Amino acid sequence: MKTLRIATRKSELAMTQTRLVAERIVSCAKAVGENIDYELVSMTTEGDRRLDRSLADFGGKGVFIKELEVALLEGRADIAVHSLKDMPAQVLPEFKLAAVLEREDPRDAFVSKGGANGVKFMDLPAGARIGTGSIRRVVQLKALRPDLEYVSIRGNIQTRLAKLAELDGVVLAAAGLKRMGLMDQVTEYFSAAQVLPASGQGILAVETLREPSLDILSLLARVNHPESYAIAVAEMSYLKALNAGCQFPVASHAAFIPANNGTELANGIAGKTFVMDGIYWLESGERLLKAHLETSIPVAPVSDEFFAEQGKLLAEKIREQF
Repeated sequence: MKTLRIATRKSELAMTQTRLVAERIVSCAKAVGENIDYELVSMTTEGDRRLDRSLADFGGKGVFIKELEVALLEGRADIAVHSLKDMPAQVLPEFKLAAVLEREDPRDAFVSKGGANGVKFMDLPAGARIGTGSIRRVVQLKALRPDLEYVSIRGNIQTRLAKLAELDGVVLAAAGLKRMGLMDQVTEYFSAAQVLPASGQGILAVETLREPSLDILSLLARVNHPESYAIAVAEMSYLKALNAGCQFPVASHAAFIPANNGTELANGIAGKTFVMDGIYWLESGERLLKAHLETSIPVAPVSDEFFAEQGKLLAEKIREQF
C-alpha cells in the first residue's frame, strides 16, 4: 500500500482535521523507514446538507458519518476520519474505532463581538442572544444565565461566527477554533465545571472496517494515542449505557491525573488516577443530574474493557438519581 485513501467530510474544518491525521500517519511511517502517500476522498454528508433542522430532528450523530462508512464498505476508502463527538456511542458491527490522535483542548469557547476584547458571558446584559446548535450546551448555559435567550444555529465555524452580526455571542468547540487558527476570536473558555464538554470533544478518530488489512493496522497502531483512546472508550461507553445521542443533553469528560509522587510506569497510564464526570438532563423533573468517578489505574496492563466499565459505572451513578 503506497497511497492511503482517507474518507472525510468536505467542510474546511473536516479537511483540516483529516490532514492533521494524514500527516501524522505519514510522519510515523517515515520514522520506521516507510514511505506513505495519501489521498483525501471528500464528500458532503446528510448532516452537512440539512442545515435547516437540528440534528435531534433527523437522525442525530450518524448523519455526519454514514456516507464515509459507505465509502469504506465499497472499497473507495481505506480509513475514515471523524470528530469523535460526531460519532454514535457505538459504531456499527461492520466497523471499528481503530485509532485516535491525542486529545486537543476539549473545552467549549465563548465568542462575543470583539473577540478577545468582547463582553464575557457572565457580564452580558439580560436578554442577550446566544447562538449554539447543542442542547447539551443550552441546558448548562441556562443554569449559569437563565436570563439569556438561546438561539439554535448550525453550519461551519465561519457561518457560526458570522452570526455575531445578529447575535451577542456564540459557543463553539475550542478544538475546532484552534485547528482553524481562530484562537484570537475567543472571548473566554468555559471550564468543565461550568459547561461539561461533549463526549469525545477534541478527539480526532480513525474508523476502519472491522477487519482492516495488516498494513493499515500497523500504520494506525503507530499514530494511536493510548490515553486518549482509553478516554474515548470510556466516554462513548457512558453514552451507550444511557442510550444517549444528539437528542439528549448528556455528556461526559474523562482525564488522567498523574500520581502524587510524580512517578509513572513505562506505559504512561499505570499509577495514574482516572477521573470522569457526567451530566444528564432529566426532562421529567427538569433537573440536570451530575456524577463523578475516580479510579486508580492498576499496575497490571488494563484493557479497553476496563475503561468501558468506567463509563458504565458513571452511567449507573446517574441512573441512581432518576
